[in-house]
Amino acid sequence: MASIEERMKVLEDKRAILRTLHDYGHTLDYGDEAGFMDCWTEDAFLGWSIIPNGLKGHARIREGFHVHTHAPEAWHKHMLAEPRITLSGDTASAHSYFWRLDPYKSSGGAPEIYAFGRYIDKFMRCKDGRWRFSERLVEKEAAREEKPIGAKGA
Repeated sequence: MASIEERMKVLEDKRAILRTLHDYGHTLDYGDEAGFMDCWTEDAFLGWSIIPNGLKGHARIREGFHVHTHAPEAWHKHMLAEPRITLSGDTASAHSYFWRLDPYKSSGGAPEIYAFGRYIDKFMRCKDGRWRFSERLVEKEAAREEKPIGAKGA
C-alpha cells in the first residue's frame, strides 16, 4: 500500500492537472492570452480540427489564440466533463468530454451547444512544478456548423 505522502502527491498532481484543464477554457473564452499561453510547454502541439495540421510550438499556439474569438466580441463557454487522468512520473494523460455553448440568434440568444466531443491530452510537469499541456487533440464529434478560423463563433 502506498504511503499517505505518496497518495497525497497523486491527489495534488491530479488537482494541478485539473487546474490546467479548467484554465484552458476560462482563458480562451475571456481572452487572457498570458494565462492561455501558460497552459502550454514551449514545444506543445494543439490539434484544433478547424486548423489543418494543428499548431506546434508557442508561436503557432499564440497565433491560434489570436484568431479565436473571445468575450466580449463573442460569448461562448468551453465546458469540460469527466476527465480521466493517468499519471506516470512527470508526465500524464487525460481524456475528457467537452461541449461548447454559444448564443444563437435562432433561439433568441439562448445558449445552444455549438459542438461536442472529447479532448485527448498529454501533460508534462515543468521545472517550475506546473503541469502544462504537451499535446491537446480535439476530437470534435458533432458541431452545428464548421466556420473558418477567425469567423465569429469559430
